[in-house]
Amino acid sequence: MVETVYQVFVSSTYADLKEQRRHVSETLAKAGYIPSGMELFPAADQQQLEFIKRVIDRCDYYVVVVGGRYGSLADENISFTEKEYEYALEKGIPVLAFLHASPDDIPAGKTDQDAQKAIKLRSFRDRLATGRMIDQWTDPHELCTKVVIAVAQAVNLKPGKGWIRGDQAIDPKILQELERTRIEYSALKARLQEIDRDIVTFPEHLAGPDDYLEFAITHEKEIVGSARYQIRELFTSIFEFLVRQDSESNIRIFLASKWANENNVASNNRYFYLVSETDAKTIRSHLESFGLMQLTRQAHEYMTFDQPRKEVYVAWSITHKGRRYMASLSAVIKTPRQGCPDKT
Repeated sequence: MVETVYQVFVSSTYADLKEQRRHVSETLAKAGYIPSGMELFPAADQQQLEFIKRVIDRCDYYVVVVGGRYGSLADENISFTEKEYEYALEKGIPVLAFLHASPDDIPAGKTDQDAQKAIKLRSFRDRLATGRMIDQWTDPHELCTKVVIAVAQAVNLKPGKGWIRGDQAIDPKILQELERTRIEYSALKARLQEIDRDIVTFPEHLAGPDDYLEFAITHEKEIVGSARYQIRELFTSIFEFLVRQDSESNIRIFLASKWANENNVASNNRYFYLVSETDAKTIRSHLESFGLMQLTRQAHEYMTFDQPRKEVYVAWSITHKGRRYMASLSAVIKTPRQGCPDKT
């Protein structure tokens, strides 16, 4: 099992809280954390602050301990400690704040004598106490206990990235191989989806393209005959109507005209025949269930007595699957090549 160790940055003003920071860092180390503190690099100038920011970037949690001093000022008259706090917030690192419970009881030598800094300290304390749970302390031992408990709770609530031993880490070559495999898998998946889209299939429980549909032919609302066609032939015969998004009434006339022509009905009466309305809906529903066509709303514009008119109608329209199916029916089938005779 890979063991994760979390890094904790301990921040405070430098000289007045030196002893408290030492105790906190030692206690965190004994509890299995990696403390990063001010002892190694107290922020005293802007260049040092930039270095500390890089250390904070590697930490999982940020602990700030506040006593009786505001600390040295950086730019914008903000202390280095508050600058570190702002940076931790900016990076989304969980902040754990510990404020002295009795700042008025802190010895004068460890408090700000500058009135402006004292005001800034109160403002900083108020800022830390806003929007988060804080804890208070009075002596180093109490502070250490509260810090360790708070860090453990933060790990449970919001585990950081942490550190692992080098011999437990995944070999970068394995990660590269996993990434290459992931990319190949994604490409293969996309290719399979393309193949699936290229194969035109139909629901197995429905009558297929080779099966027949029979429908009634009417003349002046009277049934005068019946037609029977393969579903494939029906689709191919009305394909151009679907491409130009023609109306159902025109398709009813066309199919009835096709029947009349095949049955030698007098040409002057041919266009008065219709596929029955009920059977036209059956044909439409079947082709829709195959995904070969869909209903769309269309508009036909024309002039009547020099006045523009618009007629809105529901059209039978081809789908992408319908186009692919027609293309597959119309494509030339590859035939085996005949061998060339040997030359003698």
